[in-house]
Amino acid sequence: MGNQNTFTISLDKQEQSRVRDVLLANNWGEEVDGNQYVSYRLRSPEGSIAILYSSGKLVFQGKEDLTSVIANIKEEVEESTVEFVPHIGVDEVGKGDYFGPLVVASCFVNEEFLKKVKLLGFGDSKRFTDFKILEFFKKVKDYPYYYSSVVTPQEYNRQALEYGNVSILLAKQHSLVIEKALSDLQSKGIECKHVVIDQFSSSKNRVIDELGELGSKIELEQYHKGESDIAVASASIIARGIFLEEWGKMNSKYGLQFPKGASNVIQFGRDFISEYGQEELKSVAKVGFKTTKDILKLF
Repeated sequence: MGNQNTFTISLDKQEQSRVRDVLLANNWGEEVDGNQYVSYRLRSPEGSIAILYSSGKLVFQGKEDLTSVIANIKEEVEESTVEFVPHIGVDEVGKGDYFGPLVVASCFVNEEFLKKVKLLGFGDSKRFTDFKILEFFKKVKDYPYYYSSVVTPQEYNRQALEYGNVSILLAKQHSLVIEKALSDLQSKGIECKHVVIDQFSSSKNRVIDELGELGSKIELEQYHKGESDIAVASASIIARGIFLEEWGKMNSKYGLQFPKGASNVIQFGRDFISEYGQEELKSVAKVGFKTTKDILKLF
């Protein structure tokens, strides 16, 4: 195998017990190894090999960058003194982006998924690059207990006009993914009595007032910087992963690289209208933003 990296690290007993969990969380698979001095052998989805010897030496071979995997193996695990209670976290992505959809996601985190996301290093999605978010999302995409709503720009514009208040739009979408989660969990006999959201409105009743029959029976906790809760952090990363996939589809459809955010978009918006027309802007942008007036000044 050409251009492969080979390196060895020594692990103490605590790290040896952690390494297998970290690699399995990163979707490595176990393989049989007949060497009596090999504790176990694993292969990554990209074909890299990890062999842990009974001496405590871990040997990696492969072409991929394994920096983050090594960091997770060597990192100390913080043990919480508070017993973890499985619950739902909710967060949204895209509300501040002029172009692209709004994505809201809820994620029910049980003890098994908690272990996985801690080993992967989940945290506030704003700390990670788009590439890292897509890596994370790929590793949890098959998890059955997350629920999302993708509000396309066309639908966002329609709802914003109908409700006349973006906070109401957000509250309805948060309620939607909470109800979807609670309904699915109930159908599978899974109990969930607690939901945490990243507070987006000064009025805590915004979401509470929109909840349905199931949501009205749970304890809803809202606070700023909600990503400090692992379920909210998980929902945030999943929402951003879905958002980035939708963003990629939009780029491919128009053959463009749309800018994120809402500051450096005016010239791009004007160029877009010149090529695709003013009406098509509603298909890619949240036209209720004040930015639209600046874009349309020359038309």
